[in-house]
Amino acid sequence: MLDELAKLTLQRRIVVVKRFLNFVIQSQFGLRDSCQESISVTIVRVLNVKALATWEVDSVGNLTGIPASMYLMLVQAGKSSVETGTEIYINYGNKGNEELLYLYGFVVDNNPDDYLMVHYPVEALRQLQSADVKMKLIEMQKAELRCLLPTSLLDRGFLGTSTSSSEDDNKKNASHFSSYSWSGQRKVPSYLHKNVFPQEFLSTLRTIAMQEHELEQVASLLGEVGSSEDGEPSDAEIKSAIWEVCGDHGALGLLVDLLRVKMAELEEGTGTEASDSQLLEKFDFNDPDDSLSATVEGVEATKSRVNRRSCIVYRRGQKQLTRMFLREAERLLELSAEEQT
Repeated sequence: MLDELAKLTLQRRIVVVKRFLNFVIQSQFGLRDSCQESISVTIVRVLNVKALATWEVDSVGNLTGIPASMYLMLVQAGKSSVETGTEIYINYGNKGNEELLYLYGFVVDNNPDDYLMVHYPVEALRQLQSADVKMKLIEMQKAELRCLLPTSLLDRGFLGTSTSSSEDDNKKNASHFSSYSWSGQRKVPSYLHKNVFPQEFLSTLRTIAMQEHELEQVASLLGEVGSSEDGEPSDAEIKSAIWEVCGDHGALGLLVDLLRVKMAELEEGTGTEASDSQLLEKFDFNDPDDSLSATVEGVEATKSRVNRRSCIVYRRGQKQLTRMFLREAERLLELSAEEQT
């Protein structure tokens, strides 16, 4: 098994976390019923590798005898039992570092499933002029005040490596804009195929960034339509009207501001992405004293060390994603300004 893992290590990024757990195991694991065993579980996060077992929750305690406890259940076909002493491999799935750190206590360096959350504060929205009108428009558009930006989105951005053609991507995304112009003067942006940000969130930012005279123009356009029986414009019609009047420039400017504020918050008290990298180099270079690892003090020191390193990896990853998405937003803003003039 170790040889197989060594081969997998060469092909895929593997993170191994050892935990020593005392829990009640089902009879299908080949252990005595209702017997507590101390088992060394090697928890491996491997891409595209099927897990041998999954964690299940016994909320009532019917199986384990302990309410709200957890146990392992075999999931691989053809496996009905596991010999005592066998290492059990489970897969946490495609999770970002925030979820891994909060729920499981570890992170993955350069996690391809990491993500960044960006949001516009409700408190700030309430302080805007015509806040009630804008909040109502956001609700009617079914738009969002926050969005998750997975790392994978960057593949099709300006900094990405996507090989799909611009023409194909434009056709795929043009549905957002196919009926967005009553006058025909608002054209589909040339950068549409490189826009990595969700349209639901951009719709929110367009609405928030509207000036008073633009609100009046939107109201005038919406007065000309009303496809539903009660005369209320649909969410698509509201998006169309706001797009016709405002375009992308105001929304992208607001997005750039949000990402810059997020970067400032991440760096406050912790330094830059480069300083985090330097700290990690020191952590990896200065190995703990093995002679102390068996002592109580050594175990606690190791836990503290792992926790601190995990926090640094997580925050550095957030700074990396913020920097890359900020560059995408700044480039979109530049192109939007060029096409608006």
